[in-house]
Amino acid sequence: MKFISKIFVGLALSAALSSCTDYFDVENVNTITEDSFWQNREDAFKGLMATYSGLQGHGVTGGTSAVNTPVRSDTGRPNNWNAGAQSLQKLSFNDNTNVVKEKWADLYTAILRANQVIEKVPGIEMDEEEKALFIAEARFVRGVCYYWLYSTYNHGSVILHKTVPASKEDFAKPLAPKEDVLAFLMEDLVHAQENLPEEWDDNNLGRATWGAATGFLGHVYINEHNYEQARVEYKKLIDRTDLYQLTPEISWNFDTEHEFNSESIFEVVFSATQKAGSAAAGAQDGPTGSEGTTRARTLAPGGAGGWRVVMPSYWMTMQLKEDPMDPDDSRNDDRVYSLRCEASIALADDGTTYYQQEVEKAGFNNNEASYLRKFQNHQNINDGLGDVYSSGINERIIRLADIYLLYAECILELNGDGAVNEAANLVNQIRARSGVMQIDPVNYTAKSLMEHIMWDERPKELMFEGHDTRWVDLRRWGKVKEQYDRLAKLEFTIQEKNLRYITDEDVDIVPLREYVEGAAAYTPLAHDYFPIPVDEALTNPNINN
Repeated sequence: MKFISKIFVGLALSAALSSCTDYFDVENVNTITEDSFWQNREDAFKGLMATYSGLQGHGVTGGTSAVNTPVRSDTGRPNNWNAGAQSLQKLSFNDNTNVVKEKWADLYTAILRANQVIEKVPGIEMDEEEKALFIAEARFVRGVCYYWLYSTYNHGSVILHKTVPASKEDFAKPLAPKEDVLAFLMEDLVHAQENLPEEWDDNNLGRATWGAATGFLGHVYINEHNYEQARVEYKKLIDRTDLYQLTPEISWNFDTEHEFNSESIFEVVFSATQKAGSAAAGAQDGPTGSEGTTRARTLAPGGAGGWRVVMPSYWMTMQLKEDPMDPDDSRNDDRVYSLRCEASIALADDGTTYYQQEVEKAGFNNNEASYLRKFQNHQNINDGLGDVYSSGINERIIRLADIYLLYAECILELNGDGAVNEAANLVNQIRARSGVMQIDPVNYTAKSLMEHIMWDERPKELMFEGHDTRWVDLRRWGKVKEQYDRLAKLEFTIQEKNLRYITDEDVDIVPLREYVEGAAAYTPLAHDYFPIPVDEALTNPNINN
């Protein structure tokens, strides 16, 4: 049951409004204020649900961020008219780029709501155990939002709002040292891990769990290169086979039918059926907004009513096309490409249907080589596309396959060649699920297996997933420049809608290339993180960039 997506409270930001008084002497009885809200358990629950709904925003997972950020990594490419996404791939983004501003604003909106729950719920008369649980959930959301701010902006130095601002001046805080931000978000995630349940009943699916907090803790540790502590956290999840197992089919992780499955560790909940008639705005959090995400509309091809503003990169398309199928797996009989490829992207010659038509009729114009299938309503064009502009497919933020690969990275870093067999076994479980040929650990060292995970397994398995996951990976490995340089040298051509690499036999063909501008522009100081958005810098006198 998509519990969270069914509840939204139009909660006034009472602290922000408290300084805007004396405009009229007449009291507005319809205004929700601190005096009229936070009175009972129902108010507390509504406040908590509003906190969760902050994760649906365009700048978080609801559209803009999820759609555009892959093009800054090696997995996505912008269409010709998508200037915002082009600025990400060319690394020409700045403090006024839309995704830079929107992500910042939406994350701090969610943090404000979490702080309201954390401050107000302790004073409400309600069951003490449930009160503690609500606070733990709010701290989980706050910790996640600060982790995403920390890993996205200004090399980790962002504004810390530990409490609800009581005045206009309270909003204008200076940037906190990255060490303080890291310590604060870790406190929240540890508290959540210690106080959240392992699972919820069917009426509460989508609420944060022990596993979700554990997964995020592992992410924080590994991106700080604390491989031992990350290994410990990831191992907790891997060992809980009673809670988490790989799904039989990779496609189960991208549709509505199999949400909250055995592989899912944390999802942001969406619905295409809530608030009918208001979905055109798509995930615009609020009483008149949608509970859906615009991701389907912005990524789908024109024949399905989409805008195809971002597509898989040429390199990513070729990686999936060349995913080696296991000839002994009967599922591969008469299959053109691997199950993993088919679940991830649509190719003109893959022999499938896509948005209720033969896939080759989907478009593939303007040098478009593939379209995304993940999180798309391609099986039912009327479920989130057409009259309804948004998708109800949940965004899977952490799933077990991701944990397997991150754990493999940890043990390879810690134990070197002695970990190759164990790491290869985890990789092979993921590959077997999709009918992909197994790798033989005899052929690998710790270094070469880690190279395989970096350039083969993680991009193929997790492209366009998580929250800017691929960019964070590349930055953690120190591989952004190396990969941009590699990609800028590749040359492609599309013949009869089929992408392939240019060969020596191709004469008089103008090659297609990508990432050329980004490779020339990249410097770690300027591009590893987004800058503080111009809106914040102009309105906050305590910001000194």
